[in-house]
Amino acid sequence: MRLIVLFFCILSGLVGFAQNSETYQALLDSALQASSKNRLPQAEMLYKRVLEMEPSNPTNSLVWGNLGSVQYRLGNTQAALQSYTMALNLQPKLVPVLEQRADLYMEMNDKTHALFDYSAILDVDPSHEQALLGRASLRMEQRMYQEAQLDLETLLYHYPQHKQGELGLAILSQKQERYKESAERFAILLEKYPNDPTLYEARGNMEREAKLYELALLDYEEAGRISKDPFYNVMQALVYLDQGKKKTARIMLDRAVRGGESYASLKDIYLKCK
Repeated sequence: MRLIVLFFCILSGLVGFAQNSETYQALLDSALQASSKNRLPQAEMLYKRVLEMEPSNPTNSLVWGNLGSVQYRLGNTQAALQSYTMALNLQPKLVPVLEQRADLYMEMNDKTHALFDYSAILDVDPSHEQALLGRASLRMEQRMYQEAQLDLETLLYHYPQHKQGELGLAILSQKQERYKESAERFAILLEKYPNDPTLYEARGNMEREAKLYELALLDYEEAGRISKDPFYNVMQALVYLDQGKKKTARIMLDRAVRGGESYASLKDIYLKCK
């Protein structure tokens, strides 16, 4: 999750409008300094004092946002969510706070509200990279395929050759069971990034879904060769199980365990090999 200390320059440059302006600014500067030095409990206390001192100060939307960031870093996600919401109640189009709240909603698996925040960001900044990518991903999950494609195409219009955008289109084709088109998109990606094991894994997942088992095995093998990660032996084992080849699947699981995978984590898959 991106932790943004909002608008340091703006906050430091603004002079409070009430009679307590110097004290307000001094507390604010102290809070910013404490946050930057990772003195988080102190920063939280100071931000709260700032807000109590001048509840109507127009700067407070930014102060609430900074307080939310500190609370998130302290592990208090509910308090952080409340602070981000307070900031946005005061200034609904404050993009850095919308970004942080969307990330927090995703972490909390509240995808409905995350989608709302991504859309709010895009209302302000239609070319926002992370909001386009995040909304496209959520729309894919909701089977809003045309809308997801539009977001990904917009992303690639503003950011040509965007790796995650191109991968998103390949996965989108897979979800629509357009496997030939998906394979073509993956081929283009792997020509550009031939040493990325995650791309071989993603293509292997598509091929496994399409029941192109031999191709899936080759891609998982290549991902493992590049990354040296025994996880890909597990993926090969699953393909062999799909084919009913239990003995070969067990051999791949044993290889994964020798490579460092936990036997306990693979117990259920081992049971399927009997």
